Amino acid sequence: MAAAARRVDPVRRILVVDDDEQLCELVTDILEDAGYEAHCIHNDRGAFSALSGVMAYAALVVDVNLGPGVTGFDVARFARQMRPTLPVLYVSGDSSEASFRAFGVPGSAFVEKPFPADELVRRLRLITGDNEA
Repeated sequence: MAAAARRVDPVRRILVVDDDEQLCELVTDILEDAGYEAHCIHNDRGAFSALSGVMAYAALVVDVNLGPGVTGFDVARFARQMRPTLPVLYVSGDSSEASFRAFGVPGSAFVEKPFPADELVRRLRLITGDNEA
């Protein structure tokens, strides 16, 4: 009898955007440990380029404060122009839940820094509907 077919989950590719390179890499590691494929971008131009490219993402995890100029809210709005149903998870240690509610794209979520790894993954699963990661 042939070996039992192993169920292979579809790739769950997540775009992580944070100007803090160490934090971006940490979030990427957390997501990869949870079974996601995560790509880390450190600035708005890189984010716009990635979101405009051919690679599809299952979700966007974006820091609200990306340094001078463009914000994570701007990146998320651009992402939604490219793909209107893309799940967005905002992360921030400087912004409040109130600013997220005022400026965040509809259907998105927010997690405050510092956050436990399991909370980040739980929120991501919630907005993507991924119960099997």
